Amino acid sequence: MISKHWKFNILLLIIMSCSLFNDLFAGNKEINKEKHTYIFHTGLASPIKEILETRIQEAFRRLNLKAVVALNPSAQRALMLANDSGDGDASRVPNIKEIAPKNTNNLIIITEPIIVLKLTVYTKGLSFSVNGWNSLKAYHNGARFGAKILEKNIPGKRTFLSSTEQLVQMLNLKRIDTMVEWDLRAEHVIRNLKISGIKKLSPPIKLQPFHIYLHKKHKALIPKLTKAIRQMKKEGFFNQTKREFVFYTGTISPVKDIVEARLKEAFKRAGGFKIKVINPGSAQRALVMANSEGDGDITRVLDIKKIAPDETGNLIQIPESINSIQFYVYTKNKVLSVDGYSSLAKFSNGFRVGTKILEKNMLGRVIMLPNTSRLFKMLNDGRLDNVIEWGAIADSLIKKNEYSGIRKLVSPLVDLPVYSLVHKKHQSLVPKIAKAIKEMKADGTFQKIEKDVLSKLNSN
Repeated sequence: MISKHWKFNILLLIIMSCSLFNDLFAGNKEINKEKHTYIFHTGLASPIKEILETRIQEAFRRLNLKAVVALNPSAQRALMLANDSGDGDASRVPNIKEIAPKNTNNLIIITEPIIVLKLTVYTKGLSFSVNGWNSLKAYHNGARFGAKILEKNIPGKRTFLSSTEQLVQMLNLKRIDTMVEWDLRAEHVIRNLKISGIKKLSPPIKLQPFHIYLHKKHKALIPKLTKAIRQMKKEGFFNQTKREFVFYTGTISPVKDIVEARLKEAFKRAGGFKIKVINPGSAQRALVMANSEGDGDITRVLDIKKIAPDETGNLIQIPESINSIQFYVYTKNKVLSVDGYSSLAKFSNGFRVGTKILEKNMLGRVIMLPNTSRLFKMLNDGRLDNVIEWGAIADSLIKKNEYSGIRKLVSPLVDLPVYSLVHKKHQSLVPKIAKAIKEMKADGTFQKIEKDVLSKLNSN
C-alpha cells in the first residue's frame, strides 16, 4: 500500500512533468514562429510587386523573420486571402476598411506607408494638361477592372479591361484616348511590349500612399515593423528605386559594356532599379571596393570566394551566370593550335595582371602587364610569342590598331561561366536578379545585348 507521503510525491512529479511539457511546447511554438515565413498577398503586378517584396523582406529581416509577397490574379482575391488564411496584405489604401469592411475585419493597418504610387495619364497623339479628374471628361478613358479609385472617379466615356497589357495595346491602336494607370506598372508594360509613341502626361492625377495591412494574429509585430520601416526610410533604403546601385569592375570594354548592359536590364526587370558601373583601374581594387563601399562587382569566376575570401566576405554570388570567360590565344604564326596550357609551355605568353586563372595555370615564359594594349603592341613587334585575352576585348583592340598578321586560334584556351556579386545588404534582391537573368536568356535579350554591343563597336 502506497503511503500518503509517496502519493504526494507522485502527484508533485506529475504536475512538474506537465509544467515542463507545457514550457517545452511553448518553446517549440516560439521556434516555429521564428521559422515561419509570413505570406503577404497583393494584386499589384511587376515591378510594383517586386519593390513591395524587397521592402517587406528587409523590414522582416531586421526582426530576424522571413516574408514573401504572393501575386494573386485579382486585388479582390488578394484581400480575401490576406484577411482569411494569409499573414496580411502587402499594400492597400488607408481607407480600405471603409471600402471593403467584410474582407478586412481581421486586418490592421501599419500607419507608415510602404510605397507611394503615382496614378498617371498616358496618351498617344494627344496632349493636354492634367488638372484633376475633370480634365479627362472630354476623352475616351481606359483603366483596369478592380481599381476602385478609377471606377469611382474617371469621368466621360470609359472602357475597363482586365489587364494593363490590353490597355496599352488599345491605346497604341488609338481605340481609347487615354490610359490611367500606376506609372511604374504602365512603363514596365510599355517597355516589355516594345511600343513607342505613348506619352506620359503630367502632373500625375493622384499621389497615393499604400500601407501594409497585417493580420490581427500578428498585431504584436506592428510597433516593431513600423519602427523598422521608418528606419529604412531614414537610411535611404526606400530611395533604391531612384538612386543608382554602384557596381565595380576591373573588366574593360567591350566585355564591360556587354555585362553592364545585361546587369542593367536585369535590375530594371527586378524592380525598376538602376545601376552604374565604375572601373577603378584594377580587378583587385574593384573587388575591394565592391566588398566595402559598393553594391557589388559585375563579373567574377565561380570560385572567387575561395580565391579571395577576405575581399569577398560581404558579397553574395548571383547563381545565374552573367557572361562566360572565353580567353583565346593570339599569335603571329608561333602556335598552330591550342590543346591546353601545356601546348604553350615552349613560348613567351602575355596576359593582363589580375587574371587569376591564367596566373595560376600558365606555363612557359610569362609576361604580365596591366594594359592589354601594351601586350598586343609587343606581340605585333615580335617581342612576345602569344597574348591570351578575352576574345571580345582582343578583337576590338586588334581592329582599332589595325594590326595585321595576328591570328586568333579557333578553340578558346579557357571557357568558363562568370557571375555577378551583390553586397549582402541587398541579399533580398539576389533571387529576383537571378530570375531576371534567366528570363533574359529565355526571351533572347541576353544574346541580343552582346550582338548589339559588338555591332555598334564594329560600326565605329
